[in-house]
Amino acid sequence: MILSTPHKKRLCECFDLYNELVPYGEAWSWQKSIVKEKKALIQRNHSYSDTLIILQHHPVYTLGNGSSEEYLNFEIIDATYDIYRAERGGEVTYHGPGQLVMYPIINLRNHKMDLHWYLRELEEGIRN
Repeated sequence: MILSTPHKKRLCECFDLYNELVPYGEAWSWQKSIVKEKKALIQRNHSYSDTLIILQHHPVYTLGNGSSEEYLNFEIIDATYDIYRAERGGEVTYHGPGQLVMYPIINLRNHKMDLHWYLRELEEGIRN
């Protein structure tokens, strides 16, 4: 996959596991290890590609940083699926088989240092 900027094209490492069910905790740990590796490369002034992980999860609920457990509509002690507090905004999200999840890991310094631009680009890419 190639991401274009007005100045140059960049490669994107893609892990296309769209047919695989990956436990949320495993995928989350994997993402954190990729970010750690990329941060180390930044500190050594090495270049690296962006990363995109595409997969499905076993049934799981995630809660954003500021979300409330009351949005679960059930008691946590009675949960039939795992529940994770995720490092993201938003409230409660259910992930499960048949739902494709994409995790982009990019350094905006290599594109445009504007989170709103990035979110619009993601939305546009999904629509197209």
